[in-house]
Amino acid sequence: MTTKPTCGPQSDPEFFDALNKLFEQYPEAADKYAIKCMTMELDILKIDFRKQEGVAHIEGGRIVTEFVDRDPTRSHDCCGWHHGECILKCDPPWL
Repeated sequence: MTTKPTCGPQSDPEFFDALNKLFEQYPEAADKYAIKCMTMELDILKIDFRKQEGVAHIEGGRIVTEFVDRDPTRSHDCCGWHHGECILKCDPPWL
């Protein structure tokens, strides 16, 4: 038995078709961005992005994200955007 994915092109084909057209229109931007399914953060971990934000750092050969209370002084050099708001940040910024 196969189930329909909850995220991705098979789940939201119209969105991904529009996104692909947008990336074709702006190829230089396409290399800077990625689409991420938020199932782990929203459905499994129950992160409330109104109160918390993810902070990513490099640990060995891994990128580790911790969810902490929002801090407006934290850098925005690297962001993961959700509904137009930066919710995942890099700490320290490496850009």
